[in-house]
Amino acid sequence: MAAGSRVEKIQEILRNLRSVSPDIIGSAMVSTDGFIIASLLPNEIDEELVSGMAAALLGVGERIAHELMGGAMEQTYVRGRQGYVILNAVGAEALLIVLTTPDAKLGLVFLDIRRRVTELSKIV
Repeated sequence: MAAGSRVEKIQEILRNLRSVSPDIIGSAMVSTDGFIIASLLPNEIDEELVSGMAAALLGVGERIAHELMGGAMEQTYVRGRQGYVILNAVGAEALLIVLTTPDAKLGLVFLDIRRRVTELSKIV
């Protein structure tokens, strides 16, 4: 698959994710080493900052999952006053980052994320 068409397919999945959940305000797909693959983030959010922080959080999440629970990290999230930042593994080489509103219905958001991760896993 050509790189351009791959990114276009990922962008379409990110658009679909936002359209099915009003609680989702943005999303991005990044490599595990912190490079943006595709993004649908609000204009005021710096993509490079998000991708770098996601890679750092992945490192901490993987260490916690391995050391305390004996397994691989699948998902982690941070709750702040302005909403949630959710990181979900997409295979071994990528992460899906989802930003939500503070009053997001997390059960539904997690369901939507799982569905999109399945789609993204086939592309990455």
